[in-house]
Amino acid sequence: MPNNNEEVHETTISVGRKIRQLRERRNLSQQAMAEQSGLSRNTMSLIERGQSSPTVSTLKRIADALNVDINAFFDSLDQTDIIFTKAAQRPSLQLSECLLADLGVGLIEQYVTPLLLRLDPGARSGHLVSHEGQDFVFCLRGEVHYKVNEHTFVLNPGDSLLFDAHLEHRFENNGSEEAELLWSSWRTWLLTGRRK
Repeated sequence: MPNNNEEVHETTISVGRKIRQLRERRNLSQQAMAEQSGLSRNTMSLIERGQSSPTVSTLKRIADALNVDINAFFDSLDQTDIIFTKAAQRPSLQLSECLLADLGVGLIEQYVTPLLLRLDPGARSGHLVSHEGQDFVFCLRGEVHYKVNEHTFVLNPGDSLLFDAHLEHRFENNGSEEAELLWSSWRTWLLTGRRK
């Protein structure tokens, strides 16, 4: 995770700024955005001003309300058909209790969103979420409890989980050490041309 607070603060502000830009492009007021995402207007205002950092599930709710994938919050340069990202150059978002890094932003006709997720001890994704597509999770280090519907899976390094993302899911790091996941989400609506 970033070592100094200034770096985290700048990243958090850019998350809020990107949310506001996407909301304004869709001509949505903060109140309309709050209603569509199920969040309060005050929460939306705090996030957009960089005074509050969203959880992963809150960011997903905002993405759904904006009708975009979660990778829309990462600044992408030109679209290309090959993405190579150096470890020190991957775009990251500092969220509540975790760092989310995009490993493949900018691919033309991108059907998969590969993310690296670093979770502080005690970090949780937030509320249960569900969405179209499929999710794949691979544990790189630490121990993460992943709940899918009524089942809870304990992921240790080398363990993986693949599931239909319409099933409600969430995760948490119950351990005393930082955990790291490789998380990929396939958007089947792009393949079928239909979106929920």
